[in-house]
Amino acid sequence: MKKMLAVSVLALALGACAQAPNEPATTGHAAMTANRAAPALDGTTLSAYDWRLSDAADSQGRPVAALRAGLEQPLRLSFSDTSLNVSGGCNSQFGGYTLASGALTVQGLAGTMKACAPALMQLDTEIAARLKGRLAAEVRGGADAPRLRLTTAGGDVLTFTGTPTPETRYGGPGEIVFLEIAPERAACNHPLMPNHRCLRVRERRYDASGVIQRPAADWQLLYQPIEGYEHQEGEHTIVRVKQFTDPHPPVDRSSRVYILDLVVQRG
Repeated sequence: MKKMLAVSVLALALGACAQAPNEPATTGHAAMTANRAAPALDGTTLSAYDWRLSDAADSQGRPVAALRAGLEQPLRLSFSDTSLNVSGGCNSQFGGYTLASGALTVQGLAGTMKACAPALMQLDTEIAARLKGRLAAEVRGGADAPRLRLTTAGGDVLTFTGTPTPETRYGGPGEIVFLEIAPERAACNHPLMPNHRCLRVRERRYDASGVIQRPAADWQLLYQPIEGYEHQEGEHTIVRVKQFTDPHPPVDRSSRVYILDLVVQRG
């Protein structure tokens, strides 16, 4: 029987807690209250979540029609300590930000320059027009699904619902790994899924100049999915993934978790 994939840790330029002995457990109402407490509005909170646009209303509470497509796509914000990224429209937009006195100040957005359907390009324009300058900001809801509420200079209220990032879920930055995925799946033994077919993968490496090296290993079966990746039968792919370790994996899964970071090559 073929073995499950075991990938080594790469560092490529290509870019819970234990209870104290005498500390009482947080249970019942106290635990529920702690779970409902909204996280602080700071860079740590913003960067711990992926933020999906879930509501857009004007100063009178009416839906903002120009951002309807951003609810359907949806538009997403992601933050580092000093910068934000907007995705979900046509182009990725990015810029710096600061937080002070209950306000998020965006220091100007730049973006990629690809062409898309007119509706998506217009969505880029509409969100950029609102995410600029000083926006009143607050975080509401519990730490499991907080809501970031931004009020623009024109009075529009944009609400983004937070989902913990993989780094938050697994307690670290993960490791970057490049995987080549064979065009066709292969039959594999799985105790809970008869007739299961697995992806066939092998690790690939690049030199300092970005040139791909010869494969160092044979094809192996990958029993777990790659989160965010949807395989098309007959299509050869190389992907960049983030590899995490799940401290509490399901009984039918490896402790390794793979999350798609970038499709490097397709076809």
